[in-house]
Parts: sequence; structure tokens; C-alpha cells
Amino acid sequence: MKTVNIWSGCLCLLISCAVFSKSSHARFYAYVDPNGKLVVSDKKEDPRFKFFDLAGKKQPEPVRGNQNDQKYTQLIEEIAAEVGVSKHLLHAVIQVESNYNPEAISTKGAQGLMQLIPATAQRFGVQQVYDPESNVRGGALYLKKLIEMFQNDLKLAIAAYNAGEGTVKKYKNTIPPYPETQAYVARVLSVFELRQSREQNSSQI
Repeated sequence: MKTVNIWSGCLCLLISCAVFSKSSHARFYAYVDPNGKLVVSDKKEDPRFKFFDLAGKKQPEPVRGNQNDQKYTQLIEEIAAEVGVSKHLLHAVIQVESNYNPEAISTKGAQGLMQLIPATAQRFGVQQVYDPESNVRGGALYLKKLIEMFQNDLKLAIAAYNAGEGTVKKYKNTIPPYPETQAYVARVLSVFELRQSREQNSSQI
């Protein structure tokens, strides 16, 4: 575990030279204590720590997958190719929405891997919402429609998946000013970009 106490003015030097010198995309946890000292760690040791990237910008908490990630990989890749959406995007939405739990249900009635509300499930012909194949296909079709609707602006498509396309249009095609939606977009994009990066790195080995 790497935990360092320094004066806040030394933040950039600490990050670049002491803690994360090997990574140009380093992310870390930090907070300023009552004495004005910056406490930095590579782990969230208690609630005071907030998540940041190398530039010192606060980031959404990272999202962890589980063992079902691999269980549904083939299904997700097949549906992604069939519908014409990124497999990494499907993975990212599923991971953030349900963490690969096909029986997940939210307090608002969203169901299954991609957390489809009943109206969306009906709209895209999903009759068995807890069936992984049907659920993922319905969610993929919805994402495809949103991407086309917002002219390939992935941030708006993701925001619309969370808040509804009508809400995004209401705010003149911007991410709605709702903390939940803004955090959702950031989390999905974070997982999406991480998966893309992993695949690119593995292909270069």
C-alpha cells in the first residue's frame, strides 16, 4: 500500500515521481487533512479518500466486474456483431447497470442484465426480460437507436439510456444536469475505454 502525506503544492511532483511514475494514465485516491496536508494512496482506505486521475481531476469510482463477465462474453459479442454496436459498450452498460446479474431488478422496475424498464422491453420485443439473450438483444437495439438518434455522440446515447431520450432532447442535446445521469455517463465511459484499451494492449503483445 502506498500512502504519502505531503503539502498540497507538491501534488504533481508526488504523482509523477514518487507514487505512479510508471503510468501516464495513473489514478489514485486523495484528501486534504485538517492540517492542510495532502494524503495520497493507491487504495480507498476510508470515506475521506476521493478518486482522481493523474491531472488531479476527480473521477467516478471504478466499477468492478465479477465472474459472470466471462460467462456472458460470447453472447455479448455475438449480439454486438448482429446489432452493430460495440461489444465494449454492451459490456460497459451491463457492468454498470447490473454487474452481470441476469436477475437484477431496480427500485424503479428496471430488469435483467441491461436493466430494461417494461416499456423499453416491450418497445424492442423482449418477451422474456430475465432471459440473458433476449435482454441483451433488446438493450443492444435500444443503444443502437440512441447512437443513431444522437448522431454517434456516445455520451448523449449513454445519457439517454439512463435518463431517456426525451430528457436529453429537453436539455437541447446535452447531458442532463442530474448527478445520477452525469455519474452514470462517466462510469460507463470509464469501463468502455478501459475495455478498449485492454484489447488494444493485448493485441500488441
